[in-house]
Amino acid sequence: MEDYWIRRFEDRDYEEAREVLISGLNEHSSTLFRCALQQPGIQLALLSVFLVLALAVLAVNRTAYQFVSICWTEVALKDDLLDIKKSYMETSDSFFWVADCNGKVVGTIAALPFKEMVGALELKCLSNKVKSDGQGGLKVRCRAVIDFAQANGFQSTVLCTSVIQHEGKKLYERLGKILLQRTARDLKNILL
Repeated sequence: MEDYWIRRFEDRDYEEAREVLISGLNEHSSTLFRCALQQPGIQLALLSVFLVLALAVLAVNRTAYQFVSICWTEVALKDDLLDIKKSYMETSDSFFWVADCNGKVVGTIAALPFKEMVGALELKCLSNKVKSDGQGGLKVRCRAVIDFAQANGFQSTVLCTSVIQHEGKKLYERLGKILLQRTARDLKNILL
């Protein structure tokens, strides 16, 4: 056992004394932190900060969503949808249909000659009203495109979609299988 003795603080003890004090304080920091977290004022302050940050994240998310939605709408309405009649109804090799339910349009579909493949008709503008019941006559609309393709001498019907339309892609694949089973000679290609 070592012998300890107490003496008066001297200037030469300054650095070592500080290290001992800091070390002692650090031993109690976790206890002090837990004690501070148990104080109602601290809990309220932390909850307030959390709520403010959560609201800020929600606000940024909502603003970003609105910005993307506006930009997407602008992109989507640039070409053919600005003048549907001119784009789809003025020539005999293109068309635009709507699904009507009790006098309200609940879906759309269109067809144009596919620029990248001779003899192919491109299925376009396949869309449903967000809160419509069912698929708004989806099969009937696709059948109208296939009938139109047959009547106008097209050998195949093509569908192109973007990679971000995961749900749409699943729907198109399911629809393609159904239509292929029913009309194997009518529908030669579905490009996704």
